[in-house]
Amino acid sequence: MVAEQMRQTDVAVIGGGIVGLACALELARRGVKVCVLERDRVGYGCSKGNAGWLTPALALPLAVPGQWRKALRWLADPQSPFYIRPRADLQLITWLMGFLAASRRSRFESNAAALVSLCRQSLDAWEEIADAPETEPFEFARDGLVAVFESQGALDEGRASAELTASFGVPFERWSADAVREREPAIRGAQIGGLFFPGEGRCEPYLAVRALEATARRAGVEIVESAEVLNAERTSSRLHSLHTTRGRFEANDYVLAAGTWSGALGARLGVSIPMMGAKGYSLVVPPLEPQPRRSLYLAERKIAVNPHANSLRISGTLELVGDDMTVNSRRLEGIVQGARRMLHLEDPLGEVEIWRGLRPCLPDGMPAIGRTRRYRNLWLATGHHMTGLKTAPGTGRLLAELLCDQTPFIDPLPFRADRYA
Repeated sequence: MVAEQMRQTDVAVIGGGIVGLACALELARRGVKVCVLERDRVGYGCSKGNAGWLTPALALPLAVPGQWRKALRWLADPQSPFYIRPRADLQLITWLMGFLAASRRSRFESNAAALVSLCRQSLDAWEEIADAPETEPFEFARDGLVAVFESQGALDEGRASAELTASFGVPFERWSADAVREREPAIRGAQIGGLFFPGEGRCEPYLAVRALEATARRAGVEIVESAEVLNAERTSSRLHSLHTTRGRFEANDYVLAAGTWSGALGARLGVSIPMMGAKGYSLVVPPLEPQPRRSLYLAERKIAVNPHANSLRISGTLELVGDDMTVNSRRLEGIVQGARRMLHLEDPLGEVEIWRGLRPCLPDGMPAIGRTRRYRNLWLATGHHMTGLKTAPGTGRLLAELLCDQTPFIDPLPFRADRYA
């Protein structure tokens, strides 16, 4: 066996994305010695190019009641917002059965309350980080989000969802079509009105990752890049050390926060995590004239629009693909054409940056935060699907409180890790 340098720490966090960094920061704030092990570069997974939204109003579990009916219609359309490439895959079939079971109305609403609460706390935490004098700006703004609708049926559905999140403390206003045009002149297409959520936030996602990384380093967190976990020394109830491409690491506790790759890595450790990768895309294009004043949600097309200082980010699609990272040009075209129906996009678009990433999805569409059943010292912070950025600080706080045996700030039961692992 290759001789390896042994490094010791209190907690080893596996995964240097937004969630892993948030966990490390909150642990360090509690006096814990923390080392983050990132297999590539910090923040270069799904944290880098997501929509950049910090929006409690849209922090809902994936398993929405009745969503499967829409999904069946969308399956026939490769450019649809939600797509499952037809294939004979037992893992996918099992995942979908769990998804359907979690879409019961009562279960969805209790999960939604928990996820919105996690996101609201996280939004406040992001604001604190942005306001800290030592933080490099990451285009944080709390100027609201407008959801725009093209049909009465979709507006009614959107209002019902908004009323649900309003019961969890997220206010909204109804805007007429004229109000949308007046207050958000970037909207050019035919629409019948919108819903305005005044307290929502936004940022430039990769800059936010770097700001969180810098905050964690100042708190004493050690970050080791290019440290891919190869295997582990373990007994039936404990992990003792990790063998990585940067040497051997020994810790009292381990936190698995590796996003989509948590499933495969968990299996290597003997822990079953039914993770499914869901591919999403974003395009960064030159700014519009006029540029949107705030985040826009083109509701029926499931397209997120986020204005930045010198660009516009357009994001969308949810494609259950496992670990497939290829670029599907038809799905990209679907995003562009959908956005073009509402916004004045140049043709051609000009200089474009294309990004795709895998969102980590568990069958019930809820993150797993807490201790695993198999190992007393292995904890999970993964499965955040499209809510990783918007719930990362809250996830880090909850994980740190549980690991440090402190009273959690919210009920951890909806997020319990041992429901799967």
